[in-house]
Amino acid sequence: MSKVPAIVPEPLSFDIGNEHDRFWCAAEGRRYAAVIGFDAKAQGEVAICIAELVSNVAKFAGQGTLALSTVTEPRLGIRIVVEDAGPGIDNPASVFEDGFSEGRRLEPGTQRRSGQGLGVGLGAVARMMSHVEMENVPSRGLRVVCLKWLDPPRGGSGPYPASGPSSAR
Repeated sequence: MSKVPAIVPEPLSFDIGNEHDRFWCAAEGRRYAAVIGFDAKAQGEVAICIAELVSNVAKFAGQGTLALSTVTEPRLGIRIVVEDAGPGIDNPASVFEDGFSEGRRLEPGTQRRSGQGLGVGLGAVARMMSHVEMENVPSRGLRVVCLKWLDPPRGGSGPYPASGPSSAR
């Protein structure tokens, strides 16, 4: 287990208003993870996940927020919360499977519209984070909560499940 860093970073919050915010937010997330004590690989994973989530907010909801905080119980880690005021997602659990884009499954050979992704972004988020939850918040939009623990448990291996509390690694 890692010790709590001598200086625990204060929680940070950022407004999301356009696609370019993903770069700033990802860089801030990487710095935040470094202060907590994550190695370069894990810092990169945090940055990639934040970039994907912020990009989705900008594309599908137009605006939202990103909040970063340090978790010390039950283990040391980073908590990433992204909220938007968009329409939500019909089946939140399904979007963490590879092959989903714009809320629907991409079938092989399906003609994709310009700008439509490969459908692996949120699946990658689920694999890189220790725990991911997504929920539609009535009258508010979508809320995604990600946790990444500094020390993975011994003997564990990915991919990381993206469902309820029992999936926390």
